[in-house]
Amino acid sequence: MTHTLHRQGSVEDLHEDYVLLLRTSRFVNHEGSEKTMQQIWEVISHYKDDLVNYGNHNPNWGGGELYNLDALRKAKSRIIHVVFKDREKIKACLREIKERDFGISTVVSGLCGETEKICAEIGIAPHTVNYSLGIHGNTDRVPDGEVLEIHTMCGHAMVATNLIRHMVDQINKGKITCGAAARKLARMCDCGIFNTYRAEKLLRSMTEGHHDHR
Repeated sequence: MTHTLHRQGSVEDLHEDYVLLLRTSRFVNHEGSEKTMQQIWEVISHYKDDLVNYGNHNPNWGGGELYNLDALRKAKSRIIHVVFKDREKIKACLREIKERDFGISTVVSGLCGETEKICAEIGIAPHTVNYSLGIHGNTDRVPDGEVLEIHTMCGHAMVATNLIRHMVDQINKGKITCGAAARKLARMCDCGIFNTYRAEKLLRSMTEGHHDHR
């Protein structure tokens, strides 16, 4: 799974962007895994005050929040996505998952040096490592700067670059706050891996609304 891998940004900003992904294997442990996945959601709920975003690829498109953590704890999930902004919090969550030994494939995305250190600190060794090697080809067609940084926080490219620019325009006109704009953009990412905390900070740096902390 690499849709959490290709996030763009400065090293400083990416220190606040970690994605935890757990999923069953269709031919190995998918059948009968509902209870185990619910138990993993229960562990994740221990960190509910520290979570930036989360989801299981079965969003609520009817309005409001895409996901509800209490509902996810009871859902039949085949995949779990969680976004943290704090290194120590994701490390604590990973340690608890390790100790419970659920037997479910677990992926951590973030700065490679930091993810390697986190694994070492809790006593695990990565089975596989994937590196993002950047963007190649006709890069003149690729947006740059903060637009690309926000866009790549949805690994399926569902947060459109023109929508990001529209949100910037709306913020500059005083029609929406940076926080509300970040949440609107997050609704486009139905996996729940969009980092709204980072997006709000990036939108603030892109607009005249630096004072807006809502």
